[in-house]
Amino acid sequence: MRSLLPASAYARNVLTLMTGTTLAQALPIAISPILTRLYSPEDFGRFALYMAVAMMASVVVTGRYELAILLPRQDRDALHITALAMVLSIAISTVLLIIILFFADSIATLLGDAALAPWLYWVPASTLLLGLYQSLNYLSNRKAQYKRLAISRTVQSSSIALAQLSSGYAGSGAVGLMGGQLTGQVLATAVLARLIWREEHRLIRVLRPSRSLALARKYINFPKYLIVAHGFNTASGQMPVLLLSALFSTTAAGFFTLTQRVMAAPMALIANALGDVFRQEASQAYIHQGECREIYQKTFKRLLLISAAPFAVFFFLAPTLFSWVFGEQWRVAGEYAQILTPMAFLQFITSPLSSMFMIAEKQRLDLLWQILLLSLVVSSFVLGNILASAKGALMIFSAAYCVAYAINGLMTYGFAKKHPRNG
Repeated sequence: MRSLLPASAYARNVLTLMTGTTLAQALPIAISPILTRLYSPEDFGRFALYMAVAMMASVVVTGRYELAILLPRQDRDALHITALAMVLSIAISTVLLIIILFFADSIATLLGDAALAPWLYWVPASTLLLGLYQSLNYLSNRKAQYKRLAISRTVQSSSIALAQLSSGYAGSGAVGLMGGQLTGQVLATAVLARLIWREEHRLIRVLRPSRSLALARKYINFPKYLIVAHGFNTASGQMPVLLLSALFSTTAAGFFTLTQRVMAAPMALIANALGDVFRQEASQAYIHQGECREIYQKTFKRLLLISAAPFAVFFFLAPTLFSWVFGEQWRVAGEYAQILTPMAFLQFITSPLSSMFMIAEKQRLDLLWQILLLSLVVSSFVLGNILASAKGALMIFSAAYCVAYAINGLMTYGFAKKHPRNG
């Protein structure tokens, strides 16, 4: 039996995360055909608008200090950075709540859906939970506590799925999708916090605010550059939903949301697990050896071998699969998926390796790349609006993203080969 287990620590770590992530994704994917019959494309579109606002706002709340948790040599310093990121999450989410109390209606109108206004009051809760969870996630990643991550991800996705399913049967409409999301975030954050407290409480009790402030100054490039860079990145990811809703319809945004939900499954199942392990091992190799090319190449080859055949098959069968699995009204989502498959393939093999920007402390170049990406996204949909075609906009969008991901891959491979001192 032991001979069947992976021999290397790298493979065991990936397997641990993939096992947890498989469990985490199995239930949501399994019930998606039910959800598409309980909720309309418009419901999915409105929920996507809410999540787009929450995800874009969440970039700010930690100051991006959670990304620095992997870098200190001492675990005590990593804990101080974790505490800093969590305190910032609480403070900035409170400020965000005050802003929304005064401007919820205006924001909803700007997004092209006045009915979204009551939902926006819950955005600060989502940003707070996202900030806390990400901080705890990176701390666990640093300490190679992959079992913690697997457990928390399973709790999160399964509770979201069950809550959304029960709300759908109760006829709650799009509100059920949002309520289910918040339920999963609360439970996952609580479980991960409990697991960390049980093992790290002795160190946590001796945290000093003065040390957190000193480390905030030391790693000031993270908020200085990465808030803007990752703000552009998140905006690039969420902009299609916002622009499809504003320029075409909430229903078009709903079709796109289901496409994302299905195509994100391989990212969550395999690429994110490989990316988490790569980030931990590459950062350690970079600190001690000045380069991590071997780990980079090994991860890239695995991502390429795993993904080539499945993405090729999916490209030809997507419209038929969507209409059969989710119902004929969702065939358009399958056509969207077919258009976006080349982009998703390149995203699958490059995104897990993009943490090289952080590891090599190339925040300025990351910012420039994110600006390029956002510019390409907006330009794609502006051209699509001129053509008066949502599908035309997505074709241009997919092609532009392919170019951007190819550039990203070349850059990160260059970072892995040597230890540049300035970035």
